[in-house]
Amino acid sequence: MPDIICKLRYFPVGDVAGPAERVKKSELDATAKKYNVSIFLDEVKGKTAETQGDKLKEETMNSTIEEVTQSAVTVKSEDERAVRGAIKELIKKYRAPRTVFGTIGSNEKGKLIIDEICDVEDGWR
Repeated sequence: MPDIICKLRYFPVGDVAGPAERVKKSELDATAKKYNVSIFLDEVKGKTAETQGDKLKEETMNSTIEEVTQSAVTVKSEDERAVRGAIKELIKKYRAPRTVFGTIGSNEKGKLIIDEICDVEDGWR
């Protein structure tokens, strides 16, 4: 059976679309161990990102998704039950991604799992 790949992309635009709290590698590692899945964190600093005080300013119009500042969390496993458990835990902790680009990089099965869990556990109540 091929791996299920779920990608959650969080963009740092504050309370509107960012995660509920900062994504921490140590917490992802604990979730990966608990569910026996692989979890990777890719912290991307955008090619046009500038910090002005405590604010991030970034022109994203002509950028690819990989060139925009974000925390991208990837969950991989062949075990659907394990992936569902890990994704549910991550969404409860960090919320569901809030942009239309939030799951780009997931395979079809991964996207379906994210969509189903977000319907119930999106973290935006």
